[in-house]
Amino acid sequence: MPKDTWYITTPIYYVNDLPHIGHAYTTVIADFLARWHRLRGRNVHFLTGTDEHGAKVARAAEERGKTPQEWCDEIVPRWMQVWERLEISNDDFIRTTEARHERPVATFMTHLYERDEIYRAPYEGLYCVRCEEYKSASDLVDGNCPVHGSPVESLKEDNWFFRLSSYTQPLIDHYEANPGFVRPERARNELMGKLRLGLDDLAISRASITWGIPIPWDSDQVIYVWIEALQNYITAVGYDTDADRFDRVWPADVHLIGKEIVWHHAVVWPAMLMAAGIPLPETVFAHGWLLAGGEKISKSGRGITQISPHELVDTFGVDGYRFHFLRATPFGDDGNFSIEDMESRYNAELANDLGNLASRTIAMIERYFDGTVPEPQVIEAPEHALRSTVAEAAEAADGLVSDFKVTEALAQIWEIVRHANRYLVEREPWKLARDETNRPTVAGVLHTVAVALTVTAALLSPAMPVAMAELWSRLGLAGAPTLDRPDVTGRRVRSGDALFPRLET
Repeated sequence: MPKDTWYITTPIYYVNDLPHIGHAYTTVIADFLARWHRLRGRNVHFLTGTDEHGAKVARAAEERGKTPQEWCDEIVPRWMQVWERLEISNDDFIRTTEARHERPVATFMTHLYERDEIYRAPYEGLYCVRCEEYKSASDLVDGNCPVHGSPVESLKEDNWFFRLSSYTQPLIDHYEANPGFVRPERARNELMGKLRLGLDDLAISRASITWGIPIPWDSDQVIYVWIEALQNYITAVGYDTDADRFDRVWPADVHLIGKEIVWHHAVVWPAMLMAAGIPLPETVFAHGWLLAGGEKISKSGRGITQISPHELVDTFGVDGYRFHFLRATPFGDDGNFSIEDMESRYNAELANDLGNLASRTIAMIERYFDGTVPEPQVIEAPEHALRSTVAEAAEAADGLVSDFKVTEALAQIWEIVRHANRYLVEREPWKLARDETNRPTVAGVLHTVAVALTVTAALLSPAMPVAMAELWSRLGLAGAPTLDRPDVTGRRVRSGDALFPRLET
């Protein structure tokens, strides 16, 4: 069957600890993209999950006096709780300890082995447990892992190797034929530079670790966690279990990841797929890091502690939380996070700009037209100008989201909010309403703003699903927000508490 699904994935997250806002940043962005494409009428499959094998997880379990499986089973529900609280609309959640992942992985690896893509050889190298990968001496900073700042370990053992070197030129050819395969451009250029230097074969098994999926033909070794974890993207959608479903969903339209793992996703993973004769994903998008105090938000303990999404949602609400991380940092670049900036943006843009626009529009409809959106009797140049902004912003935002320019898309949508606020100040319907002869003009003004608010509610619903569903309902519209632009004339509006209560410092 032909592919009929827009498929987006997040990385699957290590369960050696609880999620922080760095994990949630990727997941909220992915959720926005999934919701946007659903809003546009596409069939979407959105996958996230947990990576539960490897030395990092085994050591986390040991520190807590538990088996790795016990630790995973205990902590995974707490990851799911965070995604539920953030209104993440994933269609599936894959765990790498599930049989539906482990069995197809064994099939995939056997397939590569039978194709002579895998061989055995001794290996010695420097290993970072936190990264779950070998490092070259040139990678290190003062002898430590450049990502975590922690010491690496020296490992020497016989391993199974994947003939990654054989795919140097095929990968270069694919990059050149598909400029959008790796994004943003800085990531593509960096990887292309490394590819032109040539690739080494990759150790894909571990003899010193027992917590993992066994090599099918060598039970004394387990599959390197990065090799088996990457396969979640295909095992979750029917590889080796449901051929029809796999054909409908794969290849992925986008793997959304942090830039620190772009090598695995944009070099190792496509080479494995080439070796197996499976189509490659359309795009690997490697976004920047979320920084606080100039340092990457992580669990490394290097001058920054974890920031839990729960703490911020308690203060800003789920919609305020989601909006900030979608709006504050140009997607793809590193971005600095601060509570002060989050509070300032919330009050200025959500409480003042959008919240006040909605509340006073609904209040005027209730006051001047008994709570029913009036028929637009007079439409003049200012009304046409706002309607043009609405149409242009909606079209521009769709193009920007399709190009993964999430922050710019929200800026376009916000032009509707800003124009609508300026429009009300200029038209002053509260003054016009003092003279009954101006009633047709007031009707045109409030109808125009009500239409602008319905489109805004629909366009912002992927970013703020709870608040925009409430705004949609307050405008008298049934069901979920839609881009079909239902006629608002005659709808009964409903006032309520502030959509975004102002925060006091």
